[in-house]
Amino acid sequence: MNLIHAVDKFSSYLINEKNYSKHTLMNYIKDLNDLYSFLAKTLEEKNPKIELKYIDEQTLKNFIASFVLNKEQKFSKRTISRKISTLKSFYKYLNRKKLYSLNPSRNLVFPKLGRNLPTVVDEYSLTGLLNSGTFSGDIWGERDRAIIELLYSSGIRLNELIELTVDRIDMDNFTIRVKGKGRKERIVPVGTVAVGAIASYLNKRENYFAEKGVNYDNGVIFNAKNGKKLYPALLNRITNKYISLISEVKKKSPHVLRHSFATHLLDHGADIRAVKDLLGHSSLSTTQVYTHVSVERLKKVYQKAHPKG
Repeated sequence: MNLIHAVDKFSSYLINEKNYSKHTLMNYIKDLNDLYSFLAKTLEEKNPKIELKYIDEQTLKNFIASFVLNKEQKFSKRTISRKISTLKSFYKYLNRKKLYSLNPSRNLVFPKLGRNLPTVVDEYSLTGLLNSGTFSGDIWGERDRAIIELLYSSGIRLNELIELTVDRIDMDNFTIRVKGKGRKERIVPVGTVAVGAIASYLNKRENYFAEKGVNYDNGVIFNAKNGKKLYPALLNRITNKYISLISEVKKKSPHVLRHSFATHLLDHGADIRAVKDLLGHSSLSTTQVYTHVSVERLKKVYQKAHPKG
């Protein structure tokens, strides 16, 4: 089997079986295209068909080394780690599906990564924002309030919010059904204020588009001004706009509200296993990073307030 054919099969698998987001899928494919380009440079043919059997462990190590040693464009350890992860996932897939028997990526070693603690907005500032008159009273102000309330109230991911449909919210029981990574579905409780904000926005949405005479996607909960489904860049702009009003943190993405949701729960004594399930993490170790955030915050309070701190 040649590399391009194998990559095509792997791409279909990621889309149809793993349900990976567009962003994640693009990273995987880019990494494998980089491998193809790296190998093609050594061949005289144009658009060569590179057979998998010619790609051995040393070839993969040389490929990774080309990023480590690149002085013109310095690649971070996380980028290099992701490329290694892509190679391991690619060969694991080929082995599992019995498309190829060898795994030259098996002995590739991940670079040691420093622990980056999640960016969190403090509870007082977020509560102040949501209780303030910052949001306008028109449909778009109502939409933005509902978005910020829902992200902070539920801790759902960017893509989970964008794909959330009207039939997946239970306003009587204050829950939503979201489809997370790997098509895993989970039920997440949502605060009464967030549900009220969503209901208020949906009522205005129907009247707004009816008056404008514009067709809109009424299956999803959140729309752009053209009536279509909300898209990632717009959602990032919305969270950036409002977080900028209350915090000087560098990152102001929807994920910051997810981090804040988890950290504030742990600050108030929530069980870490429950937080894991709310976030849709498959492993407890992924959730444990938030315990470090809580401990660091406690240390700062201690050092600031204690006479012997």
